[in-house]
Amino acid sequence: MTYRLAPLYCRPWTLNNMSPRLIESHYEHNYGAAVDRLNAVTEELKLVDLKKTPAPVVSRLKREQTALLNSTLLHELYFASLGGDGRSPPETIAGAIAKDFGSVNRWRDEFIALAEVLGGDAGWVLLTYVPRDGCLINVSATDHTQSVAGGIPILALDMYEHAYHIEFGANPSGYVAAFMRNIDWGAVEGRYQDPGRAATTAGAAGVCRRPVHLTGGHAGHAQIRREGAIYRHAPAPLLDARGCRRWRRLARPGTPRGVDRHALKG
Repeated sequence: MTYRLAPLYCRPWTLNNMSPRLIESHYEHNYGAAVDRLNAVTEELKLVDLKKTPAPVVSRLKREQTALLNSTLLHELYFASLGGDGRSPPETIAGAIAKDFGSVNRWRDEFIALAEVLGGDAGWVLLTYVPRDGCLINVSATDHTQSVAGGIPILALDMYEHAYHIEFGANPSGYVAAFMRNIDWGAVEGRYQDPGRAATTAGAAGVCRRPVHLTGGHAGHAQIRREGAIYRHAPAPLLDARGCRRWRRLARPGTPRGVDRHALKG
């Protein structure tokens, strides 16, 4: 199996206090590198002669494949969790959170506390739905492979330093606050209402937003560039190798340098 990059469903130029540069770097260099390495390890496993290869070598490759697969899935969920205003969750998901945590504010306080503890370290904070119990639970994971067995993450916050350091430096609390202001609760609610689709996070998020297909750069997938521009569909023939429509950067005439005026057209 060949793993492919998921389209980016958040629109980086619209996020509150999270710059396109931060999202571009994260998507291109970290998520993209994980996809590349996942494909390399998967291909290596296909070529292994199981009768001649020592069992510890096979085990190491399988553990690495699992960690990389989880990394790509969680990164896709992370990007699909962004793009909203982070304010009050819609009624259905708000009711579910209140039922399992006591209130939305109590959930928020716990989620933020778990994230801030990971600041300067590494890991994920996940809001996870457990179908067996019909409940939501916050999960703090210091490794890509830590999760609740049978649980379905519906919201993910990446607390590895690569997710925030180039913009927030040694201020992970500022990054956590920015993330909370950008949660797309409509997408989270969609994944909660249809857990079967949560495994394909891009599809679940796509109910709410049109995807942005990035091309160029590392592994052929970085087309977002600087502020002060708008992004339009490129002419139809300009498709990348995966058949995704590319984007072209168009300067907005008369827009002073550094003014944040972004719009998605087409």
